[in-house]
Amino acid sequence: MLPQSHRWNALLQSYVTGGLRIQQFGEFRSKVAASQRHFDYYREYSTDPQEAFTVLEVGTGWFPIIPIGLHLCGASEIWTYDIVRLLRPDTFRIILDHYCQFARSGELRSILPAAREERVAWLVDLASTHRGLGPVEFLERLNIHAIVGDVLQSGLAGGSIDFVFSHGVLEHFPPGPLAEVFAEFRRLCGEASVMSHYIGIADQFAARDKSITPFNYLRYSARLWRWLNNPLIPQNRLRISDYQRACEDATFQVVSRDDINGLEQDLAKIQLAPEFRSYSREDLLGLFSWLI
Repeated sequence: MLPQSHRWNALLQSYVTGGLRIQQFGEFRSKVAASQRHFDYYREYSTDPQEAFTVLEVGTGWFPIIPIGLHLCGASEIWTYDIVRLLRPDTFRIILDHYCQFARSGELRSILPAAREERVAWLVDLASTHRGLGPVEFLERLNIHAIVGDVLQSGLAGGSIDFVFSHGVLEHFPPGPLAEVFAEFRRLCGEASVMSHYIGIADQFAARDKSITPFNYLRYSARLWRWLNNPLIPQNRLRISDYQRACEDATFQVVSRDDINGLEQDLAKIQLAPEFRSYSREDLLGLFSWLI
């Protein structure tokens, strides 16, 4: 309800919840590993994988670790979209320093084996010689375009994108806009293009509130959830079958799905709201999924 609500949210996450602290290497390491996994899916499932491939990301976020990782793997040009500018010089410098430290120690090669040595060397050199560059300007040097705006208004040519990905973002799209963005992905993709989406299906409030389970938000009716949902980071509560149906409605073929499920005893602790009682038990147990 405050003006510049995303700015206040950033302060809250920086100094209260710790959401913007990536000082420890664990989270950085997992995101770099995710870069390799997204890249592997592109190489495995494209019928004509390109050495210099074009990329579209939805949800730049605070830490553009994966776009940088894909650049290191050979992406020729990357467009990454967010509805507000979340990139900040302090958090961006942390991930650059992490990349440089991992490159110098040799650990980057083990986590991101597809990274090209000449691109890693260029990133390390750029990070040391251009410390004054802001995040957007620095990313432009890597041919990564961090755009604030609606991806539906990208203006990119049809069939111009080889690889579309998102990581922990689609769970924030309401069903209507989700269908629209999948239709736009289909316009931008060619016949050999691949999409790779890592989707969080768990109740994200449970990450901070240990008194509830990751299935807690399935208790609430749609009417009540409108009051409880966080408008800055809304959760759509869709199940993995809903995402798969949205893909297929946009004429994509789902070629791989890797679901991570929760515990049956945690799901049994809640009484499902009527709108979730028609889903299969397996669908309800999903917490995360890789959908390709």
